[in-house]
Amino acid sequence: IEANLDVEYLSSLGSGVETEFWSYAGRAPDNPENEPFLKWMYHIGNTSDADIPKVFSTSYGEAEHTVSLSYMNRINIEFQKAAARGISLLFATGDYGVSDQGRCPEGRFQGQWPAGSPWVTGVGGTEGGFDGTSEGAWFGSAGGFSDRWAVPEYQRDAVGRYFTKIHPEELPPRSRYNATGCGFPDVSAQAIDFTVIDGGEDITVAGTSCACPTFAGIVALLNDQRLRANKSTLGFLNPLFYKHPEVFMDVTKGCNQGGQRCGEVGFAASEGWDPVTGLGSPDFAKMSALVSNLR
Repeated sequence: IEANLDVEYLSSLGSGVETEFWSYAGRAPDNPENEPFLKWMYHIGNTSDADIPKVFSTSYGEAEHTVSLSYMNRINIEFQKAAARGISLLFATGDYGVSDQGRCPEGRFQGQWPAGSPWVTGVGGTEGGFDGTSEGAWFGSAGGFSDRWAVPEYQRDAVGRYFTKIHPEELPPRSRYNATGCGFPDVSAQAIDFTVIDGGEDITVAGTSCACPTFAGIVALLNDQRLRANKSTLGFLNPLFYKHPEVFMDVTKGCNQGGQRCGEVGFAASEGWDPVTGLGSPDFAKMSALVSNLR
């Protein structure tokens, strides 16, 4: 179902843009339960610029504490190489709010990898926004702050404004998270009531695994627009997005879920960037106008 979801919605939202499906067997060398992300990044690094896709949507990840720092650092180098080549990497943040599948070891909110890396774009989830109602945060949208990476410069002001604007009583106890860490998600998109055709049957699914290919399809359309104008692809998205929050529809209501040993709820959505929905959901018309005016 996961693979069908990615292919069906990435190719639908990015209609007319060539789509490929890349899949890898095996597990991470530092944890037999984790995904072989480095194998995938090696493949990217050894594929020519002429043949490499310029947008990747990945709906897999793991809790930060399950991945060794050395392995993360090695993969981050590959993420930076991809960014330098004009490749956009988007990752679903996960579906358990601030927890690791409902658990919070030692009472701490859980960072997510790779979505919480400062070198990729983490995609959270929203719901609603139909029939005249405003879009809200999806309760499962994983978000928070990394315990491994400090807040990057491109995100510093946005994170600072979150802590300034939100009422202190809406914040969880500071002992549960790293307020100086890299915040995630960066952006969000609809995450519920997606229909997937699997084995000839219609199946309704939900999660940031829906949001990520949806957002990636939009990025593919933006790249296509620029390539048709003989311009470069967008590459690493975050600096551009944080500089232009006006191209997003801000999500200001709702929260993400907590977990065992860390309360029933995590963070609250708020005006501007927040650790539930990021900068918000995409406004394609505004994004299209923005990227058309870039060099």
